[in-house]
Amino acid sequence: MQREMALLGFTKVPTRVPANLVALCRTSGEAVLLAIRYGQKSQRTVAADIGMESSQLARIIQGNAHMPADKAVRFAYACGNWAWSQWVAFTCGMELVQRSESPEEKMARLEAENAEYRSRAA
Repeated sequence: MQREMALLGFTKVPTRVPANLVALCRTSGEAVLLAIRYGQKSQRTVAADIGMESSQLARIIQGNAHMPADKAVRFAYACGNWAWSQWVAFTCGMELVQRSESPEEKMARLEAENAEYRSRAA
C-alpha cells in the first residue's frame, strides 16, 4: 500500500525517445528495456518506483509477462521517458503526441467545472 502512494515533490516530466530507437523494438519487453536503459536507471530502481517486484519486471522484459497498462504513466515517470508508450502507439501505426484542446473545448470544460463547483457550494 505504501508503494502505491506518490511522494510529494518535484518530478521531472518524461521526454520522448527518438523514433528510430522505438522502431528497433520488436516486442513489448524490448521497449520496456529501452525505456529503462534510455533513462539510465536500474531495473530494480524502476520496479521499486512503480510498485512492482523486480522479478516481475524481469519477466516482462524476457517476454514471459506483460506490462500492465495502468502502470504506463508511473513507468514513464520512473524511467524519465515515454519509450514504452511510444512503442505501443508505434505498433498500432500511430504516433504519441501531446493532447491539446481548442479554445471552445477549454471554455466548455471550464464552464462545466464552474457549474460543478457552484452546485457543491450550494
